Order: sequence, then C-alpha cells, then structure tokens
Amino acid sequence: MTSYDHFIRLLVLIGFLIGGLLLTTLFSGLLMLASGMSLADIMEMAQSGMGALSPGLTRGLLATQHLLVFILPGLIFGLVFYQGKFMTGLNLDIPPGWQLSILGIFFLMAAYPLVNLSFLVNESIPLPAWADKFESQAEDTLKAILTMNTPVIFIFNLIIIAILPGIGEELIFRGILQKQIGLLFRSPVAAIWIAAFIFSAIHLQFEGFLPRMALGAVLGYLYYWTGNLWVPIIAHAFNNGIQVALIYVTGMDISNFDEESSDQLQWWMIPLSITIMYLIYRSILKNRNVLEQT
Repeated sequence: MTSYDHFIRLLVLIGFLIGGLLLTTLFSGLLMLASGMSLADIMEMAQSGMGALSPGLTRGLLATQHLLVFILPGLIFGLVFYQGKFMTGLNLDIPPGWQLSILGIFFLMAAYPLVNLSFLVNESIPLPAWADKFESQAEDTLKAILTMNTPVIFIFNLIIIAILPGIGEELIFRGILQKQIGLLFRSPVAAIWIAAFIFSAIHLQFEGFLPRMALGAVLGYLYYWTGNLWVPIIAHAFNNGIQVALIYVTGMDISNFDEESSDQLQWWMIPLSITIMYLIYRSILKNRNVLEQT
C-alpha cells in the first residue's frame, strides 16, 4: 500500500468519527427527551455542561458516547478495510496471555512518576478562561457519576469509565490512528506521539493535557512493542478502573486525586521509574518473542 492509501484511510476514519458524533448527538437527545427534559432544558445543558443532569442519565450519555463515537466507528473501519481479516487487521487476533498483560500493566504503573512530573509541569501553564470552563464542567460531571453508594453503581462505573474507554479509545487512537499515521510517515515513534497528542486534546481537559498525553504515549509504545492491541486495552482499562476502585473504597474527592498523587512525587522516583520501565520493556520483548513462536 502507498502513503496515499493510508492518508485516505485516515480521512475515512475522520468521516466515521464525525458520523459517530452525529449519531451520539441524536441518541443523546432522544435519551434526554425520554427522561423528561424539554428542548429548552437540553439547549441549556449544552451550554452549561452535564453537571446538572442526574448521575444515572449522565452515565447513560457517557456510555452512548463511548459506543457510538469510538467503538462503532472503529468496528466499521475494521469491517470496511480488513473485511474477513478484521481481527488480524486490528491486531486483536492473538490473545496476549497473562504474562504480557501483566507486564503491560506494570509498565504503565512504573510510568506513574513520570506522568505525575508532567502534571506538575502542566500546572505551571496558565489556562485561558474558556479552558477553565471546560475543566469546571468536566469536574462537575465526574463528581456526579463517581458518587457510588452501591456495588451496582460501582460496577456500572467500571464499565463506562474503564472497560468501554479502554476498548474504544485504544481501538481508535492506537489500533487505527497510530497504525495508519506510522505507515503514512514511516515513523512509528512520530505516530505514537501524534496519536497521544490527539488522544489528550480530544478530551478537552487541559489541566491534565500533558499527563494524558504521556499516558497515551505509554500505551502507544506498548502497542508498538507488542504488536497486540489487547495489551494497551488491558492497561488502559486497568489505569481507569483502579482510580474508580480507589475512589469507591476510600471515598476520596475526585478533585484532589491528581493533586495528592503529584504531592507524593520525590526526585528519586524518576530514575527508579525509568530503570523499572527499561527492565519491564526488556521482559515485554522477550515475552512477545515467546508468544510469536507459540
């Protein structure tokens, strides 16, 4: 395939994502109308954010968003371009095994000090008023849905905050976007960081822009080293899920979660983090070779 073919695939992906966004808008509107909201209420919500909605409705809207904006376009892309080799084309055909899965999770955890360092750098960057507005709306939404009074709500939150984003976002940003950008520019490293940048930017949460981009790069490297999309999917779901679990168990205020993590950062954690990441990286390559041979 030529660079032109990969460029066309990226354009098609953008089209699928726009279509998914339009479907999400339609189904979200119908869901809000079914819940008893008027058109005026929906228009007001579009300006003020989802913080004023009931937690149950907010969870339903988030689930709709993950399914229609990420998972559905990703699946359609795979069916269109890979057809009968759908799972192979998306690098989902081989189970990673428990060793490679755990190594991926440990690599992500080992990177936390570097992610926290990027959070401290991000804090030093002043944000414009419009960015502060997005941050406030996102925080209100998270506070509403992360109030978990029953195990059922906790499990549902794991689905919409960990499992669905882990599948959908990795499918789009690593399995398709990173892969096609890498083939287009013939530079896997550039593709990892471009996809990580877009991954962070699309969340519209600028207080955590650099940490989220760093996490996206970690997931991108896991995909590049293993050639298996299940590894970053599992690591992504774990990263989100462990935060939900900690908040459920401890009752921690979500607004203090990142701050408390960064306050615990010590200088010696950075070289230790890099050393552990290197050792895990070597183990990942070794286990990938074993997986390929079997």
